Amino acid sequence: MPDGGNDPVFNRTVTMDDLVRMDWDYFEALVAAIWQKKGFRTVYRTPTRDEGVDVVAFTGQKGDLIHCKSSGTDNALLNDQGVKDVLTGEAEYRLRHPGVSFSKWAATNQYFNDTAHDRARKNNVTLINQLDIEKLLNQHPVTNADVQRFLFVGWEEAA
Repeated sequence: MPDGGNDPVFNRTVTMDDLVRMDWDYFEALVAAIWQKKGFRTVYRTPTRDEGVDVVAFTGQKGDLIHCKSSGTDNALLNDQGVKDVLTGEAEYRLRHPGVSFSKWAATNQYFNDTAHDRARKNNVTLINQLDIEKLLNQHPVTNADVQRFLFVGWEEAA
């Protein structure tokens, strides 16, 4: 990846227009970048066999496990698969990071349906949709360069 120090494309802040059109890998990288901006010290995207978790973020003994679902369909209502996936992966990441107390999250660049909200409530999973992501981006601006760093880092380097 080029330095991008003076490149307006790399320095441009991610917008809502970008968010709603993101492919899955870019969306995962965006979520990782937001969590890093929120102050988590260790943030990484998981490998292909991720046990249902796409982004892991923690500082000390507290962390977040995040499953990301993106859709190119405007105002899509996604089902509860993201909730199921993060629940499935929780045990694996507790083993990988003993002593870390993880919260569970499911994120989308669209919205979740009622079934997803019900399952999330019953299983203590926090859902974040495109409006929540917009608020996070306003609080913690992310540039294209921030996202690119997560797209091109190797799994072994990040963990």
